[in-house]
Amino acid sequence: MKSTFLKTGKRIFLGVGIMSTSLLSAQEVEVVEVEETGFEKFIKNTEISGSADVYYKRDFANQNNNKTSFTDSNDSFELGMVSLTLTNSFGKAAITADLGFGKRAADFSFNSYINLKDVNGEDVLDTDGNTFNTGSTSPDFMIKQLYLDYALTDALTITAGSWATHVGYELMNAVDNDIYSMSYAFTNGPFGHTGLKANYEIEGGFNIMAGIANPTDYKSATQFDNKYFIWQLGYSGDKFSAYLNGQQGSNNPATDNVSQFGLTAAYQVTDEFKVGFDGTHVNKSSDLTGVADTSWMSLVGYLGYAFNDKVALNYRCEYLDDQDGIITVADNNVLANTLSLTYTEGNLQIKPEIRFESSDKDIYKNSDGKATGSSANFLVGAAYSF
Repeated sequence: MKSTFLKTGKRIFLGVGIMSTSLLSAQEVEVVEVEETGFEKFIKNTEISGSADVYYKRDFANQNNNKTSFTDSNDSFELGMVSLTLTNSFGKAAITADLGFGKRAADFSFNSYINLKDVNGEDVLDTDGNTFNTGSTSPDFMIKQLYLDYALTDALTITAGSWATHVGYELMNAVDNDIYSMSYAFTNGPFGHTGLKANYEIEGGFNIMAGIANPTDYKSATQFDNKYFIWQLGYSGDKFSAYLNGQQGSNNPATDNVSQFGLTAAYQVTDEFKVGFDGTHVNKSSDLTGVADTSWMSLVGYLGYAFNDKVALNYRCEYLDDQDGIITVADNNVLANTLSLTYTEGNLQIKPEIRFESSDKDIYKNSDGKATGSSANFLVGAAYSF
């Protein structure tokens, strides 16, 4: 019975196959193209990327002696930030939305969620008599960047919106930096700009950028009477890059007039060894009579050596000149040294580091809680990119 059934089945399938072939030969098969919807086109032209980071830090004096961004803790496991970036292009235009979630994001948005004060400590009011930025705490979510690019030519691009600053060596996301903790130069900004800029690429790797923006780190600036002029002269080659950066403007009616100049450079000496430099000088003046000008300066050097694709050693040395006490206390210098090892496994980075700082003044605390002129801590950070 089994043998007869199989033979019969074969005849049935063969007959069906012949009939199908005859029908296909007798008529043309019509192919219908389905038009993509607007959403399908958007998804097709959108790139999605991101990162996330966490860290643990322990101060050797069991104090919180931290004075730079994002690592304000002691003996605690901390969340950093989840960053999600979407970029969509259409013809000569492109839009980028960069979202941040977490404590690191809250630190970036400090200017939008604190009360503005004048030099006498009074609230700054708008034309209707309302206090600006009355929120006392920052949210754990922020729009880090949101900007539109339009290529007028192959060399000239116009950008409108809010974007990460061109000033400085270190970057917003932990995964993009060789060392997890941040420098004083980065901490004291700027972080980002909101406005309009134009970038012109010159043959040979040079570029010129100029723009008009809100006062530093303000995405909304209806309370200010002035704007900032931002600019950059840059060069980027195969092994060497250097950028002369600046911003000049006023925070009136908060009375701060700011002029900042910065130079960043990087040189890939060999395939394994690289060096970097970040120098910045900031001068502040006031429109009020009798208020003296103040300034601060930072010089930062970076060394990096990659033993292989997975292990790299990085060193950062920073000299902060804060003679006017804008950042720490008056008549003060800080020398900060950080040694970090980076282990990379695929998209994951593990970054243990040791940091030692010394100061002219007793701006830190020792294990007894007494003022001292030095501090040290251990930190291990982990960052993942996708």
